[in-house]
Amino acid sequence: MRFIISLLVGITLAMPAVAQDYPNRPIRIIAPFGPGTATDTVARVIASEISNRTGQSVVVENRAGAEGQIGAQAAATAAPDGYTVFVTTQTTQAINQHVYKTLSYDPVKSFAPISGLSRGAQIVMVRNDLPIKSVAELIAFARTQPGKLTFGSGNGSSRGAAELFKIMAKVDLLGVPYKTQPQVVADLLGDRIDVIFCDFTTGLPPVRDGRARGIAVTSPQRYPGLEQYPTVAESGVPGYESQPWNAAYVPAGTPRPIIDKLNRLIREAVLSEAYGNLMRTTLGVVFPGSPEELAAFQENEIRKWGEVVSVAGMKEP
Repeated sequence: MRFIISLLVGITLAMPAVAQDYPNRPIRIIAPFGPGTATDTVARVIASEISNRTGQSVVVENRAGAEGQIGAQAAATAAPDGYTVFVTTQTTQAINQHVYKTLSYDPVKSFAPISGLSRGAQIVMVRNDLPIKSVAELIAFARTQPGKLTFGSGNGSSRGAAELFKIMAKVDLLGVPYKTQPQVVADLLGDRIDVIFCDFTTGLPPVRDGRARGIAVTSPQRYPGLEQYPTVAESGVPGYESQPWNAAYVPAGTPRPIIDKLNRLIREAVLSEAYGNLMRTTLGVVFPGSPEELAAFQENEIRKWGEVVSVAGMKEP
């Protein structure tokens, strides 16, 4: 018994020392979506800022596919030592568990929350040759050709936004799944799909240069910097909103002192000039907080998206 007590005391005393020494080797950040996506862009700025503060190399590893499940599994099964960080979205942490009968990870039990990173909205885009310049015209056009208009989605956030729109606007759109959101945009520009509910990082460039038409934003109020675009809610679908988010996690079982140090490093990164410049470019909003605040936020998101998935019939067979 004395040996066990001494061992436990030794472990407890050693943990702060471990945190003081952390990190003493390279860190990897797993992003569950491809290069050029909003999540990838956020992860790379966070990686650079953590590297600047610690002197350690921080590498972003893209594990795209299966709506984030491949990356989530890789992060969930990594050693819980603080050297694997998971930068992700509501797709893996709040939506997938409702869509798929089985997952290779648990969105809550497999991870320890670190901090929120950013929140934003999406832009509703249509291809230029469609006679659609507003949400009202999109709804009217879709009702004349039920099941004919296609929407593309490269993640659960984009798909969820479109499915929610279908429910609330009472229209029938045909979903086309993709591996990543940049592929969706490429096919919209190539006139192979009709509509996208897209993150600002991927969607705004072709809208701004005229290659696609933006008709609305998914935020509850007109979005700062994009005031020329009405909200979906004010355009004929009252109460509609969809606001994607990014957050950071580590594998469950990571020691709390390391979690606390990572929280400090990530919150400093989120409040850095470089991250602020990214948010100005992508029109995102910083979203830092404690691990407990992220856990509570995720719990609410799981509940919300569970209702959307159920009503939309998004469940996979």
